[in-house]
Amino acid sequence: MSRLNTHGKQLVLTSIAIAATLSCGAAFAQESTTLERVEVTGSNIKRVDAETVSPVQIISREQIERTGQPTVADVLRNLPSNTGSLGESFSNSFAPGAAGFSLRGLGQKTTLVLLNGRRVAGYGFAQNLQDTFVDLNSIPSAAVERIDILKDGASAIYGSDAIAGVVNIILRKDYRGFDITASKGFYEGKGDYRVTAAGGLGDLSTDGFNVFGTIDYYKREELLQSDVEFTESRDFRKYAGGRNFQSLTAGGTWRQVTATGGNTSIFRAISDCKGKVMTGPEALAAGLIDPNTQAAFAAATNTFCTLDQNGQLSALPGTERIGFLGRATKVFSPNATGYVELGLSRADTEQTFTAPSFATTALKKLSPTAWQPFTYNVTFAPNVAGNPMGADARYTGSLNDMGTRDAKIRSDATRVLAGVNYSIGSWDLDSGVGFSRTETKQDNLNRLSLPGVSAAFGVGTGLQPPIPRSTGSTYNLDKWTTNSDAVRDSIRANFDRKSTSEMQFIDTKANTTLGAMPGGDIGLAIGAEYRSEKLKDSPAKIADDGNVLGQGITATDGKRHNYSVFTEVSMPFTKKLEVQAAARFDKYSDYGKSTTPKLGAKYKAFDGLLLRANWGKGFRAPTLPEISPSSATFFTSVIDPQDSQVRQVSGVFKGNPGLQAETSTSTTFGAVFEPTKNFNIGIDFYKIDWRNVVASRSLQDIINDSCPTPPPAGNTDPTKNCPSTADIIRDGNNLVATIMSQYQNLAQRKTSGIDIDSTLRVPTSFGKFTFRGNLIYVSSFKEDGEEYVGTNGGSNTIPRIRAGFTTDFDYGPWSITGGLNYTHKVRQTLLPGSYTSVYDPTGKYQNGAYPEFVRSNTTFDLYGRYNITKKLQASVSVLNVFNRMPPYDPGFSSTSLYDFSLYDTRGRQFRATLKYSM
Repeated sequence: MSRLNTHGKQLVLTSIAIAATLSCGAAFAQESTTLERVEVTGSNIKRVDAETVSPVQIISREQIERTGQPTVADVLRNLPSNTGSLGESFSNSFAPGAAGFSLRGLGQKTTLVLLNGRRVAGYGFAQNLQDTFVDLNSIPSAAVERIDILKDGASAIYGSDAIAGVVNIILRKDYRGFDITASKGFYEGKGDYRVTAAGGLGDLSTDGFNVFGTIDYYKREELLQSDVEFTESRDFRKYAGGRNFQSLTAGGTWRQVTATGGNTSIFRAISDCKGKVMTGPEALAAGLIDPNTQAAFAAATNTFCTLDQNGQLSALPGTERIGFLGRATKVFSPNATGYVELGLSRADTEQTFTAPSFATTALKKLSPTAWQPFTYNVTFAPNVAGNPMGADARYTGSLNDMGTRDAKIRSDATRVLAGVNYSIGSWDLDSGVGFSRTETKQDNLNRLSLPGVSAAFGVGTGLQPPIPRSTGSTYNLDKWTTNSDAVRDSIRANFDRKSTSEMQFIDTKANTTLGAMPGGDIGLAIGAEYRSEKLKDSPAKIADDGNVLGQGITATDGKRHNYSVFTEVSMPFTKKLEVQAAARFDKYSDYGKSTTPKLGAKYKAFDGLLLRANWGKGFRAPTLPEISPSSATFFTSVIDPQDSQVRQVSGVFKGNPGLQAETSTSTTFGAVFEPTKNFNIGIDFYKIDWRNVVASRSLQDIINDSCPTPPPAGNTDPTKNCPSTADIIRDGNNLVATIMSQYQNLAQRKTSGIDIDSTLRVPTSFGKFTFRGNLIYVSSFKEDGEEYVGTNGGSNTIPRIRAGFTTDFDYGPWSITGGLNYTHKVRQTLLPGSYTSVYDPTGKYQNGAYPEFVRSNTTFDLYGRYNITKKLQASVSVLNVFNRMPPYDPGFSSTSLYDFSLYDTRGRQFRATLKYSM
């Protein structure tokens, strides 16, 4: 009943908006003014006044250039409003090679990214297994005219995904002439290269046409963690609370086992150690052995093949991208202008990960939907080739002679758009039809084939957990140099993962004025859109069959269509008061329908002071991985209530056709103070209540619910307590193998804060100064009622304060910009309060406790440009002038040891650019 009531209220608001439009048009109809009107982000109504009721941040082409950043993704990454986006530094991502945008820390799936106000197909792979998003790397930077960021929920204007706001990337519409730009960046001994060119001809006013094209080429060399000052060594004891993250046995170490297969504390480094051989006391002194819980490991007779794996991990993957945007515009008549756009891009990404691990997880397929994971950790008898222990032993570590596990990702994006702007009577219309497609392929190299490894180590094909036993080995684990390429190739698995994301649409929107009110013309916009979407993510057969060691699986095959109608009215009741009402109705073929209203108002209290307020409903349609036939299989551990034992299981997240849309209520109110034309400051308070968030239940909760009565200690018949169910699959011994969790509308998130944006221009006799500042203060960020603001413990790290300040100086041919970026400290809540380690004899740091806070971070950038001639321009930039390293945060990622959703690990960067125009 409550849902019907809410839906009814939304329909009433829609009716009010339409009725107000018609009644006002009848009451105040009169001749329209002829002032030129333009459409701005956040409204479908063309207007003379660019200051809408909603807060919009505009980043011009000039501002983009003066950041010194090479790509659109890099520019957006540094914005204070972007919190929780996952870029290319996330090398272990389910969506590698891509970069998204996350407003308000609510995640990439709640920020709608548009090109010229229209949607494009998302990236082929879903982030976090379920979140679809637009890859910013697919947008050629040379084609961008400006970026508008609407920091307000806008589902009533643009539809789904606009819960947190909208990023509208405005591309060039016409261009005459020719320009070419070349730049080179330097950092950490590596660099990047960028070449762009643009050319166009034809004047719309005199020739009646314009044709132009831009091409953008960018290449960046891969940075390994060993190349970067921050992770030059994984010994982080130099940081307060830091510890040594080098791997004790990754280089390869033998461990003797008992006759019954139990572990002992007798270790021996392999003969072909590619790392550093350490004795037990040396490993203890290096902080690699816990003196309390692993004291037996430190025996003087033990040796370990330790390895600092930073030479096997990408800090920033290598990439090569080329993008093209072409547009042709033709004036057919004074009332009709047609346009065609073509966008093409290709992005190749290469990233490096650690060598394949031998003692790792394998999958035994029990059914088409269930896999039993077990640790593939072979026991070798003393007579088996390679075992030097003189007793039963196991090998622990990586197969470093196999090389690293690399990934090559290619993403091809195509976008075609045709449309016409035309007038019919007093109506201005824009109708278009478009198609966009992203094809993504990930080549996974140097994984281990389960059949190949089993054959090489003589364990047969009938594997049974928990421990396979070797009867003879053709692969020598102790002396890698004796292994031939043919032997290595016999255990190697190279395979791909492919995905295609596709979108087609046809839309029309119309603007007019319905007479006037005392404050001016009444603006009306109406429109309709039809859109179809497809997503197909296909795993390779070898992975789907469970024949790759340590490999998760994702698969999606979904499609849907939707149509929507929308209306918006702007009512200037007086010269000071304007009210905006909007409503949108969307119907999807899979989950159903949504009606979203929005009301806003702005009030000019006096010259120089504008007050504004907005209230609106929002929705996000479930993504295709969430609602369509899909599955994602991964490895995790749970405690089985039937015997209180830790079990490694395969988890499966499955799509749910019964999902409903996520919903939200957003409110903003604030003021813009502009006492002079050279100074303005905007202060806006925002609050977003996001409900019915799609998530999956904890696997531990699922298995706990399946065993309502835990069995007593020593239970001899566990089958009576925890049988197999639809969600929990057990093997013949009643050991849990697979737990299935279906996506559900489970969670709720609420956030609120203050957004401050200001500009001050100071003209002087020796040049013009422009000061800009943007500061975000987050007062609250709750997930299911628990407060996470100022911590790294929620779904994203949420600093209370992020800010950016720039100072521009222009004098004649000279232009200089200085930029300051600040991120406030956060409380470290992801890790336990303390750990046991070794006293540092220098006394510089007392190890033993993780830091209570992840420190704040401040960086300073410089940009300088000189116009050598009217046609030739040179510029240089230095990013992170003082070479500030990211804050140490082992809780965010034990691989990267810093929060790559917020920071760049490259340290100081230099870039030089030349531009020629004619």
